[in-house]
Amino acid sequence: MIKTEEIVSIDKKVDFIYLSQEDCIAAGGLDMNGTLEAIQKSFELHGKNEVIQPAKPVIRWGGPETEETRGRIMTMPSYIGGELNVAGLKWIPSMPENPKKLGQPRASAIIVLTDPENGFPLAIMDGTLVSAMRTGAATGIAAKYLANPDSETVGIIGAGVQSRTQLMAITCAMKNIKLIKVFDLNMEKTQQFAEEMEKELNVSVIAADSAEAAIRESDIVITATMSTFPYVKYEWLKEGAFHSEISFWDTAPEEVQHYDKIVVDDYSHVEHHGVDVSYRAVAAGLVERERVKNLSDIMLGNVEGRTNPQENIIFNPIGMSIHDVSEAYRVYQNAKKMGIGNTLPLWQKPHWS
Repeated sequence: MIKTEEIVSIDKKVDFIYLSQEDCIAAGGLDMNGTLEAIQKSFELHGKNEVIQPAKPVIRWGGPETEETRGRIMTMPSYIGGELNVAGLKWIPSMPENPKKLGQPRASAIIVLTDPENGFPLAIMDGTLVSAMRTGAATGIAAKYLANPDSETVGIIGAGVQSRTQLMAITCAMKNIKLIKVFDLNMEKTQQFAEEMEKELNVSVIAADSAEAAIRESDIVITATMSTFPYVKYEWLKEGAFHSEISFWDTAPEEVQHYDKIVVDDYSHVEHHGVDVSYRAVAAGLVERERVKNLSDIMLGNVEGRTNPQENIIFNPIGMSIHDVSEAYRVYQNAKKMGIGNTLPLWQKPHWS
C-alpha cells in the first residue's frame, strides 16, 4: 500500500508529444500499407463491439447542403479497445473556399490521443494527413471484401487530395489494377493529376473526357468530389462493379435503389449525420433500412457480402473516428520509437489535486 507521504513524493509532471504534419510523414504517415492494416484492425474491433463511438457533433452555418458550400466543423471522439486500448478525438474543419481564397487545403485537422487509464494526453498531432489516409484506406478495405478480386480498371471522379489517397489504397489493396481513368471538371488539373499518379503508382492513369467515360467499363468506381448535385447514373456501371461513394451528393437516392447491395461503415452514424445518400435513400422510402449493411459485419462473416461476380455494390461511408484514432495511434507509436516529435508539458505539477 502506498502511504500518503509516498504519494506526495511521486513526480506529478504530465507531458505529451506534439507531432506536426512533417513529423507524421517522417513517422510513416504516408505508408498506405500501414494505414490499411490500422483500418482493417479498427473495422474488426468495430464489428466485435469493442469500440465506443459517440455520434459526432457538426457545426454548420445552415442546413446539411451548406457543408459543400459554406463548410462545416466536425468533432469526432472515440475509444478503441482490444490490443489498442486508446481514446482520441479529431477536430476537423472543412472549408470549401480555402483552396481558391487562400491557396490552402479545404480540410485541416487536429487529433488528440488519450490514455484511457488515467485520462492524460499521449499526443496532440496534425490530423489532416491521418484523415486523408484513413479515408482512402476505408475504400481499399471495402474493395477487398466487396469488389471482384480480378478487378483491373478503376474510374475515379475528382482530382483532389482525397482522390490521391483513394488510388493509393486501391492499388495497394487490389493487386490486379492495370488502368485508372480520372475525370475532373478542371481538365488541366485532371491531366496533371493523371501524370503524377501514374509515376507514383506505376499504373497507367489517363484523363477521361467525362464522368460517364470514367465510369463505364470500370470494375471499381470512386466518386470523390465536392459536387452539390447528383450526376452518376446507375446505367453507366459495368455489371459487377464496386462503387465507393465517399462524397455526399454525386449519386441520387433514385439511383442507389438499383444496386444489389448497399454497404456503409456504421449506419447509426450515417443516419445521425443525415446527409449521406444511403440515408437519404432510406428516408425517401426508396430503400428498405434492412438492405443497408455495415462493412464490419461482412468482414467478420456475420452478414453476406458479394455472392457472385455480377452484383453491383455501393459503399457509402460516413467516416468513423475509430479509423482516425487507430491510424493516429500507429503514427504516434512509430514516432515514439523513432524519437520524432516535441515533448511538451501539460503541467509540472497540478495547481489543484
